[in-house]
Amino acid sequence: MKTILYGMVIFLASLSYGCKNGHNNLSLNTIDTKTEYKFIAEYDEDKTDKLEKYLDSALNNELPLDQNIDLFVNLNGTEKFNLKAQKGKLEILFDKRNSSLAGYMKVKKLAQGIQKKLMEK
Repeated sequence: MKTILYGMVIFLASLSYGCKNGHNNLSLNTIDTKTEYKFIAEYDEDKTDKLEKYLDSALNNELPLDQNIDLFVNLNGTEKFNLKAQKGKLEILFDKRNSSLAGYMKVKKLAQGIQKKLMEK
């Protein structure tokens, strides 16, 4: 009986430690339909600063990704996309119906860059 109890304590301690220290959480989803392009990234919160620096340089705009934001970002004056972010999560939504192919390609390239940054060690 004591062996089972000790085994359970060790198992629960290991599970708790692994859940708190797992720094390899990454989920990337892209939904590309006729009417919209959606990119969703869920990542470790400690990568927020790296991602923020990348987006600042790619968009020439300072975005506080460590706060809850929901805003429209201009691509070239006429086209824009919706960016939602908080620590550990980023979502981009681009409406293709009111946009050009060039705008779509810019957003897609931005999402690929974000994906690359998040996959770096």
